[in-house]
Amino acid sequence: IGGNLVSARPAADFPPSLLAYDARVVLKSRKGERQIPLDEFFKGPGETMAESGEILTRVVLPKSPEGAGSAYIKLGLRKALEISLVNVAAYLALDEGGAVREARIALGSVAPTPVRAPSGEQVLVGEKPSDALFAEAGKRAVADTSPIDDFRASAAYKRDMVKVLTRRALSQALESIRAK
Repeated sequence: IGGNLVSARPAADFPPSLLAYDARVVLKSRKGERQIPLDEFFKGPGETMAESGEILTRVVLPKSPEGAGSAYIKLGLRKALEISLVNVAAYLALDEGGAVREARIALGSVAPTPVRAPSGEQVLVGEKPSDALFAEAGKRAVADTSPIDDFRASAAYKRDMVKVLTRRALSQALESIRAK
């Protein structure tokens, strides 16, 4: 996991899932130890906040409350050993009345680094979960992306898939809550 994070590849599988869980990374060196929120750790493709002489020693995840669930979806040309065309992680926590108390959407392969999608997250908080709400969050999440055309897929296709996969990941996160 540490190498997957420190390599800072935009299409890596672990970063979106860990971003959705609001993870922090712990870096250690002879000078001491420091914690950095994962959403601040990535500076660019192949670049992180890790300094020379530091090693990533831990990933810290906050405890999820009751009524929380998550999902991860990876779109690739093959089922295994594939670089993602787009990947999406979603985290939802519901309040006692069933409304969304907390929402996180994280995306990979659609920006120079793995990113959160606050535009999609904001539309969810305080609302009752529904397919229409999740579709709207997917549409808004696109605003937080900057995909490029490459040999795997066009930028337009990746934006379309952000909409679809965000809706699906949110639906699966909700199902994981209901299954508990």
